[in-house]
Amino acid sequence: MGHLSAATTEAADHGRNVSMAPREATLADAGADAEPDTEPAEAARGGAMLRAATAGDGATALRAATPDDAAAIAALAAEASVGALSDRGRSFVAERHGTVAGFIRLVEAEGCWYVNPVVVAAEHRRTGLGALLMHFAHERFGELRFVARGYAVPFYEALGCEKIGWDAIAPIIATDCDGCEAAPTCRATPMRMA
Repeated sequence: MGHLSAATTEAADHGRNVSMAPREATLADAGADAEPDTEPAEAARGGAMLRAATAGDGATALRAATPDDAAAIAALAAEASVGALSDRGRSFVAERHGTVAGFIRLVEAEGCWYVNPVVVAAEHRRTGLGALLMHFAHERFGELRFVARGYAVPFYEALGCEKIGWDAIAPIIATDCDGCEAAPTCRATPMRMA
């Protein structure tokens, strides 16, 4: 389902950095009609960047997160109420106008890649950035699994994701929902982007 060429991936296996050759992508590649952009995803640390044209506000640079991005990622996670982020995973950030506008973190568990989480700053939601991050990760890591908040299920379904059973979610990922303050109203839904 990814719209970015697999040829741009130099390495995407466990524990290795991912490097992407620069390529222009349009917002149409990301699904510009996307709904809410804050949901499960985490991505990788690695090489170069990908630039994507955006409607009306310049370019978005997607790149591997660096230690300098930690504070911005933590602030976005707090704003989206996704809780404290674990140290596991590989993160990518989306920059607009030199500011981190969103991130995706990918966690590998039991041979699958999990989005844990994907978050977009409030002022950049409904611009296609969440979809761009999801397609970016899908192209590089293949099938993605995640647990979506109920309100975001239509957003993910519009990207071609499908609901799956809890038995398809690794216990280390599923336990993130245990004890979560939002659990009673979240309507957590296991999903995948095949």
